[in-house]
Amino acid sequence: MTLNENNEKHITAIGVVIPVDWDETGNPRSFALSTYKEQEYLIDGLTEPGRRLMGLVHRKIRVTGELGAVINDRRLITVKHFEPV
Repeated sequence: MTLNENNEKHITAIGVVIPVDWDETGNPRSFALSTYKEQEYLIDGLTEPGRRLMGLVHRKIRVTGELGAVINDRRLITVKHFEPV
């Protein structure tokens, strides 16, 4: 993990996309990247790459992004780039 010019934490991680929150009918509404180092990063669904990444549930993915606030005990990751591994 490194700091960029705006002092944001830049990260590249490999993991699997998993659902972490469901609506009242059982449909997933929030997703996280679960890494092989046993960390989970909540995926920011407000960006285009984040929305596309959420469609790849249970796939092994390499993600590059910026870490943000902690929400429900998970750091938020704003996805800049991702690729299947």
